[in-house]
Amino acid sequence: MDSLTYRAGRLRDSRTWDIRSQLRIILGIAKPLGAIALLVPGMAKLKEWAYAGFTFAFISAFFAHYLAGDGPIAFAPLVLLVLLVVSYLTLTARGYQAKVTSQ
Repeated sequence: MDSLTYRAGRLRDSRTWDIRSQLRIILGIAKPLGAIALLVPGMAKLKEWAYAGFTFAFISAFFAHYLAGDGPIAFAPLVLLVLLVVSYLTLTARGYQAKVTSQ
């Protein structure tokens, strides 16, 4: 939620990484929409896009934190990425992939 609200510390951090405020707003809107897409049943194609978007976001966040020298906290996005992969694998193990390819 920090992506949508103005907090002086967070804004200063994003400027050190050279992240534009537009990107911060886009991610602040896209992440909750992606979470809703993953939680709501159905919408197979949209779920695939949400998984891809979160994958890119978590990998990018890891590199941004790591290159900024944030220490161990830089690995937090990788933990979230592992949870995302586990979620995707359990979803495909339940036969979800057949629904995506048959549409």
